[in-house]
Amino acid sequence: MFTYWGGVRSGKMQIWQLFELNGKKTAISSISGKKWPAYFILYGGGDTSEIIYEENGEVKTKNHKPACIVDGVYDLKSDWGKEGIERNSGWSTDPQVLYKSFDKVFEQNLIVNPFLLFGYYGKVGSEEFNEMVEKRQPNMRVDLDYTISELKKRRNIIPYKTDKMHERYLFNMIDLQKMKREKVLKQSQQLTPLIEGLLTEYQIPFEKFDLDTALHNNDYSTFGLDKPLPKNILEEDMNAAQELYRK
Repeated sequence: MFTYWGGVRSGKMQIWQLFELNGKKTAISSISGKKWPAYFILYGGGDTSEIIYEENGEVKTKNHKPACIVDGVYDLKSDWGKEGIERNSGWSTDPQVLYKSFDKVFEQNLIVNPFLLFGYYGKVGSEEFNEMVEKRQPNMRVDLDYTISELKKRRNIIPYKTDKMHERYLFNMIDLQKMKREKVLKQSQQLTPLIEGLLTEYQIPFEKFDLDTALHNNDYSTFGLDKPLPKNILEEDMNAAQELYRK
């Protein structure tokens, strides 16, 4: 069982796809702030998935359309989750009971974007989100003792990058003005030690994961899965980064 504590542009899509390709159960949560309701999407490791959300003080579920599959492979460039999410509806942006569904979330082999489990509901990559984590000021009701207990049973992965050329390429792909992209990059980099401090405070063990070694060598052995990510997709990504650097 794994929990992946990545910020912006931190390999989350690749890790999620890796688990999906291997038929594992995965969970994704909202990280776009309160312009979106709080939710989890649970993928069944195949053709089924469901959304968990809160409405009128109750935890509810609905069917969800699984991610795009192209020639038997989950498409890395497809959106993994927002189809079926109902904005400007009765879905709660101030959840009071959503934490009661966390037992289902913890059943998944992989949890990506696990910040809601601690009650941090906001836009990852923003100054406000980092401040919440740093000051331990969650804005969503959770059972903290339960979350800590369950996370101690999992392998908590904190990714990092040493290849700054490739990191900048990834952030240049964000559809924002350059100054805003630089700000998101800086704040995402600042989030990593904040996560380390959070887990350390609650005595939750974690492992650092070198994204660049994994990408260059297609080495995701940390996760102990049989099927690797498609090599042609990884090579395409690296070639694009190198071309950007040459420009």
